[in-house]
Amino acid sequence: MSHATPGTVHPLRGARLRDEGDKAPAVGRPGPLREDQVPRSVVVERRLTNRALVAWQNAPDNGIAAALSPFFDHSIVVRDPAGRAIIESVGGPVSARFGLVAGLELLRDPGLSEELVAAGELVALQPMPIPFEASVNDPMGAQMLVRGLALPLPEAGDPAALVQIVLSWREVLSKSAARRLRAELANAFADVQRLPPLAEPFPRRSRVGAALDVFDITKNKE
Repeated sequence: MSHATPGTVHPLRGARLRDEGDKAPAVGRPGPLREDQVPRSVVVERRLTNRALVAWQNAPDNGIAAALSPFFDHSIVVRDPAGRAIIESVGGPVSARFGLVAGLELLRDPGLSEELVAAGELVALQPMPIPFEASVNDPMGAQMLVRGLALPLPEAGDPAALVQIVLSWREVLSKSAARRLRAELANAFADVQRLPPLAEPFPRRSRVGAALDVFDITKNKE
């Protein structure tokens, strides 16, 4: 996976990352882009967010939320994305990993929250899929590489009354955490007592001693 760029939001105008055998997009939805028109970071990630995009493209206008329900565990749904940006609901794994809670506002704090707000605002301005990527520092010292796809959910005539953001992430060690880990390993190995050297199971006589023995034996026989 390529390294995520903090604070980068890539609008994907009418994107559809299609696998062979996918159904044709529903009428009235944005059409597909050629692969060379899509940011490479989006092309590489052809798993969770790609399946969500295909489901959104193929869903009828009155069934988009139902079509995206299989992705709820790795999603956050935001109401009034261009205004207060209230967290309508959030999947369990997302809440546990990033501390997001339903009923609260998304704040423009540096990190993932800021990326979620920006993606929601872009969807509200032009209802279409918005992919993004971010690098998030974890309080425990790990670094999270996050990729997301913000999808508009219509309600009461508003094509983007809500935004469902599907997230996938990977965890890597930051430089500081890697340094701490190396230091801990060095200290642990320093406390290990060295074993005494093993005695030679088949000791050999020195050549000088062997020559003297042969000389003495020969002399005695004479």
